[in-house]
Amino acid sequence: MKSSFNITKTIHSFATYLFYLLTYSSFSQSTDKQVIRVEKMEYNYYPWVKEATNYGLISRVVLAEDSILAKKMKQSIVSAISSRWNATVLEPQWKLKQIEPSYKTPKLKTELKKGIPGNWHLFFQVTDSGPYPLMDKKKNMLSLLFDSSPFFENLDYAPYHMRFKAIIVDGTNGSEIFSNEMTFEMQREAIPDGQILLRKIPALTDSFLQAFDRALQNFFSSTPEKDLKLKVIPACLFLDVDKKFPNIQKLNFVTKNDSIIEQLQLKQEWIIQNSTTKKVKRVSKTGDNITNVAVNLLFGLPTDQITAKIYKTKFGFLNINENKHYSCEIPFTEENRVESDWKVGNTIIHEGGSERTKRFLDDSKKNYILCEKDTIGSFKITMGDRKDSKKHFSQYWDGKNESTISKMPEFWNNTFSGQNGQTIPFSLEGELNKVPFIIENSKAGNQMDIEISGQEIMTLKIYNNKPVFGLLYSNPTDEKILSILIMLSTVPFNSML
Repeated sequence: MKSSFNITKTIHSFATYLFYLLTYSSFSQSTDKQVIRVEKMEYNYYPWVKEATNYGLISRVVLAEDSILAKKMKQSIVSAISSRWNATVLEPQWKLKQIEPSYKTPKLKTELKKGIPGNWHLFFQVTDSGPYPLMDKKKNMLSLLFDSSPFFENLDYAPYHMRFKAIIVDGTNGSEIFSNEMTFEMQREAIPDGQILLRKIPALTDSFLQAFDRALQNFFSSTPEKDLKLKVIPACLFLDVDKKFPNIQKLNFVTKNDSIIEQLQLKQEWIIQNSTTKKVKRVSKTGDNITNVAVNLLFGLPTDQITAKIYKTKFGFLNINENKHYSCEIPFTEENRVESDWKVGNTIIHEGGSERTKRFLDDSKKNYILCEKDTIGSFKITMGDRKDSKKHFSQYWDGKNESTISKMPEFWNNTFSGQNGQTIPFSLEGELNKVPFIIENSKAGNQMDIEISGQEIMTLKIYNNKPVFGLLYSNPTDEKILSILIMLSTVPFNSML
């Protein structure tokens, strides 16, 4: 009887020990993560886009260059790998590399110099070619300028192209654990009505990060796709007129024949007349030229021969309601520089002849506003953002939800050849019938603000250099002054430069 009891006790103890052993083994296996070391993590990007206006290349926005966004993108890579293999990824740093003018997709080099037994080694590459298809053959910058590729302004709905490549190698024996290559396209959704697309940015940053994350999860999955297409939310410029003011009067504008502008609510209509420019006088640059010639003769260094002339451009508009013509003349200086040869002794090592022309305004000079032949006001004009203005910084959003509004760098704005042509900001500050006013064109030329007697009166959204929508915050005491200033604000002063 006692012997039987001991046998039963022994079996029970062994069973208990076996249970704990299996439980510990299972737990140990579940918590012992595979270590993956990053041997190479590259983000290659082509930074240029072809612009129509000056037929040149301009820089686009590469979100991976932003340190905060780059950190989130790297975290997406780590998360996708960890979820597939329950792994710990070590040293997940990547190298940003600009694709040079050859415009050829770089190869992923995967040579493992020294494997660590028990560890895996990752080689990973992202290639971002923006709105242009990925290229596997050489293409120099000159051919990009003159080929038949569409201009950036025509690529609002073109997909953004990326390619992922990865290889994971076993450090024990050098065998391949994982290998994949996938092309990935981000396709912008429809741009909300009345919104200005920020062309340089592939998408709203949150939408871009989400699409990037989803693509990586797919790429590192057990059943990845070779070609993946995902929708993204476009990034739009946020202006003051996009705010929701329940008690603010909304203004709508209609442009006819590219010169007649009608304001519907205030029942105003006017014609922007063609500007005319005439030469006033030549400016002497004799002293500068003598100095430059001396430097060129003595040291052989390249210098410029300078000529300068003063011009006046006459702007005007016709108030159709009262059949009166308003005008003003803006003087500016045009300076032309011709480069001389660069000599060493009597040997020309660099042949000159290149020309550069620059125009500039005197922002201290008063410019007078005429109604027919009577002077009714004056103003000074300044090119660029006003120093004391709080409106020149830009914000972006999804075009619908104010919770998506975020600040953005000025570089993210569309360039001069975007929807506003000459988008150089400017401001007019002066008096009209002895009433002080400020007209400020800001936010890369997309917004116009009118201030009368220190009070903000109106904000306009500008598209193709014409007002399309506006907000009237309060009615001024003199509606005629407001009427003239609205018309004056539509005169393309920045077309001189």
